[in-house]
Amino acid sequence: MQFRSWCVAGCAMALTVALGVSNAFAETITVEPGQSLWTIAHSHGLPVQLVESANPNVNPLNLPIGSSIRIPEVEDVTVKPGDTLFLIGKRFGVSTSEMLAANPAANPLNLQIGSTVRVPVGLSQPSHAAQAHVAASIPATGSDLYWLEHVIHAEAGGEPLQAQIAVGDVIMHRIAAGGYGSTVQQVVFQVSDGHYQFESVANGYIDSQPDAQNVQAALDVLKGDDVVPGALVFYNPSETPSGSWVWQQPVVAEIGHLVFAK
Repeated sequence: MQFRSWCVAGCAMALTVALGVSNAFAETITVEPGQSLWTIAHSHGLPVQLVESANPNVNPLNLPIGSSIRIPEVEDVTVKPGDTLFLIGKRFGVSTSEMLAANPAANPLNLQIGSTVRVPVGLSQPSHAAQAHVAASIPATGSDLYWLEHVIHAEAGGEPLQAQIAVGDVIMHRIAAGGYGSTVQQVVFQVSDGHYQFESVANGYIDSQPDAQNVQAALDVLKGDDVVPGALVFYNPSETPSGSWVWQQPVVAEIGHLVFAK
């Protein structure tokens, strides 16, 4: 398929804002010579992503000696059947991006029942840049989120947020339909008649770095947002050959420069 012309995309999780819980920090420390966010986080037994999220105005690569660093307060929670990072965070008024920062080793789509996750109680909502950094830190192997945000960036990065979500919805529909792959990665890298379904895979653009809006779109898709029910393809009319079969497919919606069809 042509890059940003007709493509495929889908899956489920969430991005939610903090629900009004007041800021809570275990302590505030003063930076001493030789310290970094990593050494500070390590000394408190916390992931560096979480300490970075708690200090969004701090340059992690240049901590001025004598500056103040806030150490977030965390609470350990045992995972119960049906729990996800989103649902656990929602109970405490903590966003999914903050939960990801607090639990960088956890698979957000497959929490093990009985395992323990950390809840950063009362953190303020991090910036979009911090959200992008956290999501990008999730390991690629086995991660639907990783490939979803990458394909959204590669195929609809310049489109409105709703169009980006719709691109992800198409992958979800394809996974549900069967025959295209059972994971986002399999759908994105599907080869049909000797050709990749996405030109961005063939030309390597799939490996380019997603931005914060792409991450938000992917999380919205994983949460279950479906803005183009039933759509299995999408294409850009201005870049699609007039004889293409996609013109004959029933149109579900037109968002931005993209048409979504069954």
